[in-house]
Amino acid sequence: MMPAIKEAVDQIAAAIDHAAHFLPAQGPIGVFIHQNTLHAFQHLPFEQAVCEAALKFGAEPYMSEDAYRQALVSGRIRPEDIRAILDAEADEEIWPGGMMRNELRHSILIHGAGEFRAETIQWELSEGALHDELLPAIENELFQFCRFHQRPFVSKARQTPVRPRDGVLGYTGVDMDEVVHPLLIKLTAAFLDQGVSYWPMPGRELGLWRACMQILDLPTVTPYSLRRLDTYVHQARSWETGQDAVVQLLAILGVKEEEYNSVIEAELLALPGWAGLIHQLELSPSLAPHVRVPASLADFLAVRLLLTVATTASIAKDPEDWRYRASAIECGAESEQLARAATLFSAIRHTRLSIATLSALPLLDLDRLFSAVEAFGGWERRRIMHLAYERRHERQILLPLSRHLEETAKQAGKMTPKRMAAQVIFCIDEREESIRRHLEETDPEIETLGAAGFFSVAMHYTGIDDAHGVPLCPVVVTPSHQVKERPMAGEHETYARRRSLRKFWATMVRHWFVSSRSLIRGGLGAITLGFLVIFPLAARVLKPRLFGKGLSWFSGKVLPEPLTELAFVRDETEVNHDNSSHSDLEQSLLQGFTTQEKADRVAGMLGSAGLRKGFSRMVMILGHGSTSLNNPHESAHDCGACGGRRGGPNARLFAAMANHPKVRLELAARGMQIPEDTWFVGGYHDTCSDALDLHDLDQVPQTHATDLARTRASVDRARALSAHERARRFEAASWGIDATAGLHHVEERSEHLAEPRPEYGHCTNSVCIVGRRSSTRGLFFDRRAFLVSYDAAEDPANKSLAGLLGAVIPVCGGISLEYYFSYVDNEIYGCGTKLPHNVTGLVGVMNGYSSDLRTGLPLQMVEIHEPVRILFVVETSPERLLGTIRANPLLWEFLKNRWIRLAAANPAGGPILAYRDGEWEPVEGYDEPLPSAATSLAWYEGKREHLPVARIGKAA
Repeated sequence: MMPAIKEAVDQIAAAIDHAAHFLPAQGPIGVFIHQNTLHAFQHLPFEQAVCEAALKFGAEPYMSEDAYRQALVSGRIRPEDIRAILDAEADEEIWPGGMMRNELRHSILIHGAGEFRAETIQWELSEGALHDELLPAIENELFQFCRFHQRPFVSKARQTPVRPRDGVLGYTGVDMDEVVHPLLIKLTAAFLDQGVSYWPMPGRELGLWRACMQILDLPTVTPYSLRRLDTYVHQARSWETGQDAVVQLLAILGVKEEEYNSVIEAELLALPGWAGLIHQLELSPSLAPHVRVPASLADFLAVRLLLTVATTASIAKDPEDWRYRASAIECGAESEQLARAATLFSAIRHTRLSIATLSALPLLDLDRLFSAVEAFGGWERRRIMHLAYERRHERQILLPLSRHLEETAKQAGKMTPKRMAAQVIFCIDEREESIRRHLEETDPEIETLGAAGFFSVAMHYTGIDDAHGVPLCPVVVTPSHQVKERPMAGEHETYARRRSLRKFWATMVRHWFVSSRSLIRGGLGAITLGFLVIFPLAARVLKPRLFGKGLSWFSGKVLPEPLTELAFVRDETEVNHDNSSHSDLEQSLLQGFTTQEKADRVAGMLGSAGLRKGFSRMVMILGHGSTSLNNPHESAHDCGACGGRRGGPNARLFAAMANHPKVRLELAARGMQIPEDTWFVGGYHDTCSDALDLHDLDQVPQTHATDLARTRASVDRARALSAHERARRFEAASWGIDATAGLHHVEERSEHLAEPRPEYGHCTNSVCIVGRRSSTRGLFFDRRAFLVSYDAAEDPANKSLAGLLGAVIPVCGGISLEYYFSYVDNEIYGCGTKLPHNVTGLVGVMNGYSSDLRTGLPLQMVEIHEPVRILFVVETSPERLLGTIRANPLLWEFLKNRWIRLAAANPAGGPILAYRDGEWEPVEGYDEPLPSAATSLAWYEGKREHLPVARIGKAA
């Protein structure tokens, strides 16, 4: 390769790598992992980042100003919140001896102000707000003053197109994306397809660029706008790699080296969903659910540029003809002047400034006033309103919690510790807050705890029916151990029959799927068998719950289910020699855990949760996930701590480890004495249907049968009550139903073929509390709080705290931020409504039959969300907390740049302290009460809105 070419290739690689940072980091939709949507801007302060991202992506940084004003009217934001935020900001005189800047801002925020554009100002004056509300503005004396005393109008500067599409659109009126995208989407979808298409894309093992060259080189019918494609495909045959092709194609377009970054970034961001998925599969090929392909962002860009060159040449005669200087649309000086006058008038009319005062001001001071108004435009006003919105939320949480902690501290010395009947450890997920509360409310002798849902067992897991293994741990953790589910001794015949039946059924389904899409077989199948489909379809739509239960019963009868166990024991000297694994990664994994490793994980999880002593006879570990029908975003409801998968295997494995005799001996040697009569049971809780499945019950000693039955019965009551509480959020649920009907309602939603909201997922998340369960027991958090068990007294060196926060902040922070951005701009950061979504290639969803891949969360998952940055409340001293976070660069970046909010509840007492830009400030006051209710039902019944913190039951 010539030095000049090599240097250009290196520059192209650097430019692609730079642009890749701005692409969505979402993998295939079957493994949906919540994360900060604006991960590329995480090095910036939050307020700066959301504005820079909004400019780059054409998105919104905050909720609309109307939404904040509605919150002000409803009391969700209070005037004192706005005043407090403004008082915390720098202030100055607008002009010497004149109005203070924050006084002007306060008036604008309290009374409201509009922003007007030249394009619509005439309509506003004749029919809009300026005509209807200001009666009429054109005749208003203040409006006329603002109109004729503003700075002279300066016309907009000319703009240069960034990419060929912009230039051609301005020159010819033809949008090249409408030509390039349909073909590019088809090619990329075929390349990434995971088994939907009958014939795989030929040559895709060579990469997208080479595979597309083979297809585009065939005789095809192309649209008139791509009539010169054959010429450039013939020329591109000699370009071996995607990077080589990008160099050549940019040269044909006349793109200079100094323009590489801007042009490549703009081209990739034109289809960010597809480009982002290609990039994620290039980084982590194992994310592909079935077929791993050599994805390359350079290949994707090369194909895109090839189509762009051909389209440009077809439309504009020469590929370089897109370069010209495009003029901005001008509406005329008079319209610009009227729009600016209207904006100034709308902001100033509620201040104490009269016409006489304004007329007496020197022109320089008047210009300073007008500049101050314009500097406080829409985004800046929304920034202040958002901070006020979050301030009220912070006080709604911290003031009642502080009062409860004070009362709890007074009662602590009066209580006599006793052995609990059972302890149930849930994932920290905020959806588990309600079932935990109902469980302790209905059975006070049961204690619940919260731990990250992988339960300190990071593993690469292969279930008995799985084709290959998957990592079950947070995305910031790389598992080094492999665990497989296998049939128990004597069950191999049953297992073989199960595999045979599953293979037969899969073959039949595959043939039916393919036949239904063919001309002859599809027609014959519709005629002969089509009518049979009507009956199960009607049953599924009309009686989804009963149909689901019937199908489950039939499957249990027809498909044998062998007893299984987990292969998780490894000798200290054992190495992995299994060459039948799915990938090189699996071949490098350790098979199972040694006794030392098992003890490390059991001690780590129990110790972090503060459960070093006081064990009950029955300890239940419940992982969670979500099961729903016809829901492409199903995995977005699964466990974030398990990498967007279900945590049942982690709970099962942890229980097996904790029950192992050698592990018990090792733990005792470390000072953690688990009583001999303590038995651990692992299980799985479905957060959609509220179903409960317990594992390895055949191994529970007969001496614990009564304990298990009692715990199971209590959990069953709690999950029915939790389902009833969840049902209040669903418009389809009738008022006045009992707990059983509430459980039936959520079970039906999970089986409903046409239900766009099987559950609301994390839409209520807003706070994460890390501390002792006694500090929050009996409090109603409305399913808004991640509850993490931690006892600072048992962690003098902060080792457990560092481990907890290292997992909790990225996981919970990622969930919170994804919901925030998918709410504030559901079309750009989210994926819009589910209704037009179609699954493509088992890798993502498109709108209709051809669009960009839709990333982020759908409207139906965020519509009742309150977009606030998550508030972490940690029960430890401020010094210990801040030191722990500073020691972790990722956590410190989250905190320093204000992507999360942080508060410390000192176990020694005193007010809760909030961390604000390097300082700890006490949160005090009585503006948020701590109401009480006899039961959770009494507090939430008949209400659909978010509810404040309350004391429930004996805590009241």
